[in-house]
Order: sequence, then C-alpha cells, then structure tokens
Amino acid sequence: FTPNTGNAFASFLLGTVGQGVFQQNNATWLPRWWSQAFYGQTTWRPRRNMTVELGVRWSYESPFSTKYGQQSQFDPNATDPLTGRKGAIVHGKGLLAKRDLNNFQPRLGLAWNLHPRVVSRSSFGMYTVDLMTNGIGQNFEEYVATANVQPVPGDPRHAFLLSQGPGAIAFPSSTDGSVPFQGTNYGGRNASFFDPNMRLPYVLMWSQGFQVQLSNSWLMETIYQGSSGVGLLNNWDMNVVPLNISNDPTTLNQIFNATQNYKPFTQFGAIQHYSNYGHNSHHSGTFRIERRFAQGMTLNTFYQLGKTLNDGDDDGGRSGITFYNRNLEKARASYDIRHRLVSVMTYELPFGKGRKYMSSGGFTNYVFGNWDFAWTQTFQSGPPVNITAGGSPNRYLPGMVRPNAILPAEQMVVDDYTIGARFPLAAQNNYFNNAAFAYPAAFTAGTMGRNVVESPGLRWTQLSISKDFRVKENLRFTIRWDCNNPTKEPQLADPGANYNLQNLAQFGRFNGIGRGSFSDIGTARMHHVIVGRVQW
Repeated sequence: FTPNTGNAFASFLLGTVGQGVFQQNNATWLPRWWSQAFYGQTTWRPRRNMTVELGVRWSYESPFSTKYGQQSQFDPNATDPLTGRKGAIVHGKGLLAKRDLNNFQPRLGLAWNLHPRVVSRSSFGMYTVDLMTNGIGQNFEEYVATANVQPVPGDPRHAFLLSQGPGAIAFPSSTDGSVPFQGTNYGGRNASFFDPNMRLPYVLMWSQGFQVQLSNSWLMETIYQGSSGVGLLNNWDMNVVPLNISNDPTTLNQIFNATQNYKPFTQFGAIQHYSNYGHNSHHSGTFRIERRFAQGMTLNTFYQLGKTLNDGDDDGGRSGITFYNRNLEKARASYDIRHRLVSVMTYELPFGKGRKYMSSGGFTNYVFGNWDFAWTQTFQSGPPVNITAGGSPNRYLPGMVRPNAILPAEQMVVDDYTIGARFPLAAQNNYFNNAAFAYPAAFTAGTMGRNVVESPGLRWTQLSISKDFRVKENLRFTIRWDCNNPTKEPQLADPGANYNLQNLAQFGRFNGIGRGSFSDIGTARMHHVIVGRVQW
C-alpha cells in the first residue's frame, strides 16, 4: 500500500469508511433550581397631596446543581489524573456555589401634587435577576463518551464497510460514569468553572419626573431615569496567556508558535469561568409634550438624551483584549442611542357625518367620510460600532485586536458623509477616515477602545389612514392602510468595521440597508400594508 493516498468520493461510492466518530451520552444533563420569593407592600399618605408606596421583596434561588449530581467543575487546586499537574475537572455532587440569602429588594414610589397643575413622581427599586445558566450542557464536560474508529496513520485501507458497521465499540468510562479525556491534544480539552462565590445579579432602577398641565389640552413632562445592572452573569476564558508575559521578541515569537504550552493550565484548552463579571448603567433625560384630543387631533412628541455603558451587551460568553484587564471593554453599549426624537400625531379628517364638512351622510360619507390619519416621525442618532483590525503583518498574542487610534474620535468619521454610488461596495464613499487608524506594533494591544465611533442615524416616517364601517349595531369593519418610509429615505446599517489594509474595500462601506425588517422602525424600503379587521 502507498501511505496517505485514497479518494474520499471513491470511498463513498464503494461504501468504505475511512474514519468514524461515535458519541454516547453517559449521563443526561438535568439541571435543578429551587426558587422562592415573598413580597409585601403598604401605602402611606403623610399629607393630603402626597402618596408614598413602600415595598420589599425577598427572593432565593438555589445554586446550580443537577438531579443526580452528574456535573463537572474545574478545580484549580486539584491534581489532574492525566498529567499530574495542578488543575483538574472534578465531579463532586451537591451545589456548585454557596447559598445567597441576602436578597432583600426595597421598592419606593412617591407621588406629590405640588400644585393643582404640577405633579412630581419618584421611584426606586431593586430587582434580582434569575441566574440559571448561560446555555444547555453547562458544567457537563466528561459525560459524553467519544470513540474514534480509523486505521493507523499512513494506512490507506478503510476502517470498516458501511454495510457491516464498525463492530463493537468500547466507550471508556470511570466508576462515577464520567469519561476521561482521550489523547494528547489538550487544546481541545475544555472545562467549566462555576464561581463558588456566585450570587444573584441585581438591577437598580430609579426615576424622577414632573408633569405640568399647561392648559386643558396641553401637558408637559420631564423625567430622569437611571438604572444599573450589578454582578451580571458572564463567562470568560480564564486559561489565556497574559499580554505582558514577556517583553523579549524571541520569547514572544516562541509563545506565538506554541501558545498552548504557555497557558496557565497547559493540560486544558478553554476554561470558561462563570461569575458576576457583568455591569451596565443607563442614564437618560426625557422631555415630552402632549396635546390631548381636541378639535379632532392628538399630538405626542418627546426628545430623549441618554447614555448606556456596559462591558458586554448580554449574558453569556465575553471576549475582548484580555481576560486580565476586562475594564478595557467598558464602553458605550452597542445598542446605545444618544439622541432620539419621536412625534406621533393622529387627526380626524374633517369630512363625514358628525364632522365639519360632508356631514349629511349618504353614499359620499360612506366612501369619503370619517377617515382618520396618523403620522409617526422618528429621528435618532446611530448606535456605536466596534472597530477591529485584521490582516496585519505583525504577530499578536490571542485576543481581540483593535487598531491604534491616530486621530481623535471626532475625526474618525468623514464630516457631512454621503454614500455616493451604492453599488459596487468599492464605489461607495468611505464612512471612516482611513488615516485615523494604524496597526499596533507586534505583540501590543491597540489604543482604540470598544465602540468609539457611531454608525449613521436614521430618519423614518410612517403614515397611516383608517376608517370604521358600521355594518350594524354589533358588527364593525375597520380598514387601515400603512405606508412605511414614504420618502424612501436611505437607512444605513452598520458599516464594515474591520480595518484590514489587505481589503480596504469593505472597511467603512455599507453592505446592508435598513435597521429593521418589514414594518419595523428603520425599514429602508418603502412598502405598503393594508389591513382589515372585523369586530363583533
């Protein structure tokens, strides 16, 4: 036989199998939690024009465990039975974290009628968040047995015939039902480490607002709202090489070529550490003016100025420049909208029975009368975009790579940007100023932060017209026509944000249109929707 030869498609036609990988669950992932909560509230009126609502909630959620105690936990102090090194997967029964019983959550609401036309409203609340897990199969390593059936390296003969099957397969397992890792490629040996000191995340929310009755039909409101998420559940790979491991270029190149050998636990690949890493905060001020129904019209307009900061946009796996300095990811949230102006108007067109014109009824009223018009207009700034770097001739240790910031953030985006020709991408005007970025030096982190620049904002209009037809006393038919983005205003998605000198045609160009689909806000295409509804 000639080693390292053969044809995969020919083996498929002949029904010969070159390699077969078989897996078997040695246990079933059956997570268990117990959750209890109590709540009490009272109302207090210290003055005739003041109402105070006081409440407190207490809740408890048992830490992670499984029904039969079949779970995995990385222990940095245990001895690995395969390599004899510190750090091992253990399969102890019971809870993976200590009980957290200090979950008292106060609530406060205050309404104060300062003046017959002025009302002040304040609130504060603390809310715990269910912990549970970030995904299916968490902390379940070494309970799935794997058998690899294949010939020895260099042997071109098949492992078995498809018609005959592989024969008896042995799945090695320990007395506790777990399956020890097989092989020496430790980069594929992953582990989960549930923080033994994990506590329930919680969110603080507070607000202060004033409503002023300007006249019988006009209302003005100002409100400040704030919130803070504390100890939110995230998981980071803790088994990574520190960026400051060495300053010697020769040593750094050796580490680059064999990263696995320089990890804190060389006998493992990724070790996901689940802990209360996450934090976010939000502050916003809103000014609203409302015209209540009068002369057939209502109007509700508000402007909001806000800012949301976080170190990750949701629960789950986090990554960034380095696990050892997670504060580098603290920045504007990817969903942060700094400015938002929304206006909604409804108007009864003055034609038809009971209205100013064509009030005589009849066929004319049936067709042309009693139509209602609605208009929604939205202006908002764009969300932040995270600029990364790729295609660099320099070497970097594992982790997210961002470019160096050469110019201030205000000069990274082209002033008074217009897209120009939309197709092909290379013909578009560049949204970013390429001169504002550069590759970091070898084995250094770029100076660019997360979510520094903004994508384009949007201007979005929706028009609607509707009419009710009374068929009989208890039967009504409504028809409504909606038109989204009637001005065909371009709504641009996020631009390409990977700074790559090998392919700058993608950087700062828009490969998609719209921030919504179908009738969502931000729809780039103009489209019409006709809806009919029967009520009885």
